Amino acid sequence: MTTSGSSPGPAAGFVAVTVGPGAAYDLDHLLDRGLSVLGVPADRSSTGTVGFATWGGGRAPGPDGALVLTAEARRHDRALTAADVHRALVTPDLPLLAQVLPPFAAVTRDGADTVLAAVDPLGMRQLYVRRGPRWSAVSTSARVLAALLPSGLDLEAVAVQSRLGWQLGRRTLFAGVEQVSAGSLLRLYGGTVHRRETRPPAPAGPADPVSTVAELRDLLRDYLAAYLDDHPDPVLQLTGGQDSRLLLSAIDPARRRGLRVLTLGVPGSPDVAMAADLARREGMRHEVLDLTDLDELTPEEAWSRTALSAGELELAADPVARAALDVAEGRARPGSRLSGLGGEVARGFYYLGSGANAPVTARRAHRLARWRMYVNEAVAPDMLAPEFEDWARGFALDEVHRVLGDSGDPWFAATDRLYLEERMQRWAGATETAVCQRRSVANPMLDDRFVTAVTALAPSEKRGSRFLGRLSVALDPGLSDLPLDGRPSPRSYAEAGWGAVVARTRATGEAAGCKVLQRLSGGRRAPAGGGVLAAGVAAYWRERPEILDPVRSTGLVREEWLDRVVSGEVVPDAASTALMTNLTLAVTVVAVRPASGASPI
Repeated sequence: MTTSGSSPGPAAGFVAVTVGPGAAYDLDHLLDRGLSVLGVPADRSSTGTVGFATWGGGRAPGPDGALVLTAEARRHDRALTAADVHRALVTPDLPLLAQVLPPFAAVTRDGADTVLAAVDPLGMRQLYVRRGPRWSAVSTSARVLAALLPSGLDLEAVAVQSRLGWQLGRRTLFAGVEQVSAGSLLRLYGGTVHRRETRPPAPAGPADPVSTVAELRDLLRDYLAAYLDDHPDPVLQLTGGQDSRLLLSAIDPARRRGLRVLTLGVPGSPDVAMAADLARREGMRHEVLDLTDLDELTPEEAWSRTALSAGELELAADPVARAALDVAEGRARPGSRLSGLGGEVARGFYYLGSGANAPVTARRAHRLARWRMYVNEAVAPDMLAPEFEDWARGFALDEVHRVLGDSGDPWFAATDRLYLEERMQRWAGATETAVCQRRSVANPMLDDRFVTAVTALAPSEKRGSRFLGRLSVALDPGLSDLPLDGRPSPRSYAEAGWGAVVARTRATGEAAGCKVLQRLSGGRRAPAGGGVLAAGVAAYWRERPEILDPVRSTGLVREEWLDRVVSGEVVPDAASTALMTNLTLAVTVVAVRPASGASPI
């Protein structure tokens, strides 16, 4: 196999452990256990009550610098140095930390016995924390923290991930290991860890949509101009969708000529064809990351790449989708990236029904989960053991309802918060975390000013992409007249005329009809390249069935299903393959014990 690209090495990571008076375990013992799961060499040191280790090229921060855990750190229109970040953490400069572009995380030392760590306001660059009796630890790796002392699987986390493909709240698959909350500044000292909030208060709404369009038009133009000044040859990730079209519209037409644009897909597909048309129209250089040769991977290569991606995601999201993308990315030319991630927060991604100001109810929450959130991510219904499957299904539905209800917002505003603070962070954030140190990727619509502005808009202004359509028109009227992939033009979403309404309704109805048919037929759409890669992983399991034995011992997966996979009678879909991969790796890290109060079996 020569077309898959080279496998990436481990990203720079760290673990910091602090012990207090009377702790039952010393630093060396804890670090030895935690680092044993990595399989890569680590540099370690202990000073006073703090043990610190790094791997993957990371270096322990010096007295005037920080270990920055992204390829580039930016605050609005300028880059930050490691010294800038160190000062922001130690001072602390809370406004600066609130304004760093996601994804971002960093760690530094403040004297011999104190470690400071921070994550961006959206939690897109993920860190993990664990608290023990008179000791605490923070790390880039949930697996390292789980291995510090014996810990079991968190079965509530397994239940949620089996339906969503990602997590809710701060859970990981490991009992006692939590993701660090968004907008956190952590201080580890004397066996304890303390958190300080860095995010500003939520904006008071509703905001005026006309002035917000003008404000964000200027913000995106200024941001992209500054970014192009700092990165003379960036790559715009361009699809046939609305979000990347917005970024293209915000770039000065004179600077579009010769701009590199990149599309993931199969040559000739609608998405690739539309991106190619835009590139020709604007005089841009178009590159395609092709996924057509994934079937050339051997079963061993398919498994090794999927397992590697699972580790990079810390077993918190879909390693099949990540591995397929990594194969294609292995052939990409180097260069900083511009990404449209974040546009979803401005268009009511989870709006369902007509009750914008209606209260959150279990019926609405369960309907949203079943019809919108589970369709592509839930595992096959016959995969999990019957008793666990019954409990997991009910628990995950109730968790969606709980998270929506805890917001205290009416229905549409609660779904906005669910998307931004849960799905964006725990799903998109996990995937951004896996790649943010390999290359510089800027997501202008995750800028704190953009997020604050669209959060203050009334749901009626965002619904049906109305606001993004108006912003697109303000940025570039010509581009806003061109249709999107399978949908009418952005201008049609901005207009209130009956012709535009009919066009939007037709497109929305076709998409909804596909979703209904998909659910009724039991069909699920695999991520790009996911079906081929999942088949390769299943072939490896047939060659090496003993790999699945630790999962058999948990009792979480149906024995008959595992036997049919090993015999070749069943080829698991991408979602089922993803969870099985994550579970397989999780049980090699910890002794499987249910979290307290979490076991249904």
